[in-house]
Amino acid sequence: MRFNRIFLFIFAIFLILFPLFGCRRASAAAKAVQYTESDFISELTFLGDSTTAHMQSRAAVQKEQVWATKNRYLNLDSRITYARIVAPDTGEEELIADVAARLKPRYLVITLGIDYGVYYYRERPDLFAHYYEKLVCAIQAASPETHVILQSIFPVGRSCTVITNDMVERSNQIIKELAEKKGLPFVDQTKVLADGQGYLREEFCYSEDGIHLTDSAYTAILSHLSTLEHEIRG
Repeated sequence: MRFNRIFLFIFAIFLILFPLFGCRRASAAAKAVQYTESDFISELTFLGDSTTAHMQSRAAVQKEQVWATKNRYLNLDSRITYARIVAPDTGEEELIADVAARLKPRYLVITLGIDYGVYYYRERPDLFAHYYEKLVCAIQAASPETHVILQSIFPVGRSCTVITNDMVERSNQIIKELAEKKGLPFVDQTKVLADGQGYLREEFCYSEDGIHLTDSAYTAILSHLSTLEHEIRG
């Protein structure tokens, strides 16, 4: 009898808790399905600095869709074409162009400039443009079949002490002009992520640096990309 009472007690607790865990699993699954089963989003590969690298754990995309360096930073400088990313198919560090030549992604979304670029070239926009174009040209030469998409640098939050949104805006204008020059799509995520004063919305700030993004920020970014499917494909 005592054993039966213990068993019934444990079973009752299980019945109470199971729906809670089930809802959590269902919510997580729904979040993953929302984009990984989207034909368009699943065709996108993302290349960039730390804000792109964090997509591997915070965005509803497959890990292999995100190209990032081992330390998760990608500096926009004179050595940009010598930077090595972790190749998703081999796990080895390889040059970006070499990975592009082998894997030939259909669409490659580049988001670059926040780690090393926006602040350091604030007085030399010509260098920012030169190094950015240098990377784009290397990728296009390695994989002519790849459709390159240039995405804006994301706004920063109020707590960011070094980079200002004026710097970000000027750099995004350079990226937009480069996209127009080379006939590439330019995706501006500013209005999606910024509040009324142009800062990264508080709910999208992952850390006190005001730069890195939450899961919900990446959901907003992917949602916006989804709305541009026909424009980008066209």
